[in-house]
Amino acid sequence: MLEFLQKNTITVAELQAKADKIITKTKRSGQPFLIIQNGKPTALLLDVKAFFEELAVENLARQIALGEADIAAGRVQDLDEVLQEIHNDRKLSRSRRKARKG
Repeated sequence: MLEFLQKNTITVAELQAKADKIITKTKRSGQPFLIIQNGKPTALLLDVKAFFEELAVENLARQIALGEADIAAGRVQDLDEVLQEIHNDRKLSRSRRKARKG
């Protein structure tokens, strides 16, 4: 991503002057634009699809890290036990629905 930012760094004035062209380029390429104001990085223009894909990857990485921490701490449960609990919960839910209808 840093390579793209080096190539796609623009000032606020450039963004104002060429907004349509820059937004179209971002949508087409998926590459972000770093917006500079007063010589400092101020904002990042991202394609919406690329943003949500990156967000999903970050979320997945966070969930994996939490799972790995649980494993390291011994907070694990046997798969057969989990599947049995799910099966029992479904049976219980069905029987409650039938009781309400009946």
